Amino acid sequence: MKNIFKTNLKIPSNIKLSLNKKILSVEGPQGCVFLNTSFLSQQNLSPLRKKALYSSFFRSFQKALIGVNFAFVVRLAFVGVGFRVESIENRILKLKLGFSHFIYINVPFYITIFSPKKTLLVLKSFDQQLLKEFSSKICSFKIPDAYKGKGIIYKNQILKLKEGKKK
Repeated sequence: MKNIFKTNLKIPSNIKLSLNKKILSVEGPQGCVFLNTSFLSQQNLSPLRKKALYSSFFRSFQKALIGVNFAFVVRLAFVGVGFRVESIENRILKLKLGFSHFIYINVPFYITIFSPKKTLLVLKSFDQQLLKEFSSKICSFKIPDAYKGKGIIYKNQILKLKEGKKK
């Protein structure tokens, strides 16, 4: 495993870092991410715990640098007859998922959303954790079926389908 304490980070010129009252802000062309650094100054931690905290913070910092510079993208595929994106208007996502009604979802301000096809939804954000939470919320409305694979899945996700009845 790579030793993060010997890793050099190259920060691009278009990213601005600032530290204010133990809050590190990382600003870039895509947005701004805030990281809490107060836990790094705790004295009563064991060396292993302290190393784990530093490692976790370093990974979060790396993700923040990538996110504010390039942004993260998640693609969701709608598999099944009648499962589709109806419209995206005024930051409200309207989905048709085989129910008797439409599903309306408010899209947060930090996520950019568009649909190149009716069965594909592309989500883009500078914060990977918030993006994953929102995409899993969308996927929870129609979890893929174990036998046919119908539902909302991540693009290029491989489903292991069960075998049906045999005669």
